[in-house]
Amino acid sequence: MGDDRIAWFCAYAPVELLLAAGLEPVRYFGDPSRIDDADALLHPAICPYVRACLAQAMQGGGPHHAVFVNSCDGMRRLYDAWKELFPEDFVFLLDLPRNAGKAGERVLAGEYRQLLAALRTFRGREITRDDLAAACREREELRRSYLRLAGEASGAARLRLAQSFQSPPGSAEGGGAAACAHPVAKAGREIPVLLTGNLLNPAGMVSLLEKAGARVVWADLCNGDRAFAASTLAEGESVEEIIGGLAAAYLERPPCARMLDAERRCRILAENARQAGASAVVYASLKFCDSYLYDFPRTRERLRREGIPVLRLESDYADGHAGQVLTRVEAFLEMIS
Repeated sequence: MGDDRIAWFCAYAPVELLLAAGLEPVRYFGDPSRIDDADALLHPAICPYVRACLAQAMQGGGPHHAVFVNSCDGMRRLYDAWKELFPEDFVFLLDLPRNAGKAGERVLAGEYRQLLAALRTFRGREITRDDLAAACREREELRRSYLRLAGEASGAARLRLAQSFQSPPGSAEGGGAAACAHPVAKAGREIPVLLTGNLLNPAGMVSLLEKAGARVVWADLCNGDRAFAASTLAEGESVEEIIGGLAAAYLERPPCARMLDAERRCRILAENARQAGASAVVYASLKFCDSYLYDFPRTRERLRREGIPVLRLESDYADGHAGQVLTRVEAFLEMIS
């Protein structure tokens, strides 16, 4: 890999546009072991994933080209810090509407046009309709490959697989099917659960769930199944048509908690839990994430009406508090088994 690498952080980032520009998109997952390194530029009471990503960037060599989605205050602060640290690199902030529908699609398509114009200037070449169409096909093939392999994986192995499919082979996070090869310790009994939240460390909270006896059959996480749950394959006779199709496809994906369509989010969670044969939902989110704190009460109420038990957990991304969480998970699984 050379100077064509470009970092992205959010499942709503339009990776197809980066591919069409001839770039090599690399999803950052951060370094949970060195989160404190970011405290010189970011407040410690901010999203630990954001701090871990900055810590990872501070360790590695360049380039540090990056595209950010203005999905939350933490991600906006990461963009600010990144620009200050790496002023010579291509750094772009993309706004994301909170509503689906035609109005939201028009806003997002406008953001995509601005990103495409910036990429043309950065790369010094035109980005054509054929470039975009080829990038959309490549991403769709990757999505289908992941879904085929994920059917055989669960828990930490499933999350590692999802992460490997969001970065190219040879990068720190890449690896594709090889990610399934990591051994995972199995408990004596396994209770299938759906895991939902924002973004978790597969070596932390997810592995802990397995140790307690839970088998994560669906990982509704920003770094898990959510990135592959719906196609973003967009077709059209022009660049404008493909951009419009991409905007619609991204807004129709299963929403995260920062989007306004809470009813749709809860309905999809309940449907996925039933289809995956999950006995319960584990709602695990990162510290300091207001969107998921606000989302939890209504999600719990809706799932309970569907007869689905819910356990709430919180992660600091490094997950050094394993003993206390393990006790809670074991008690919950004992209650529902």
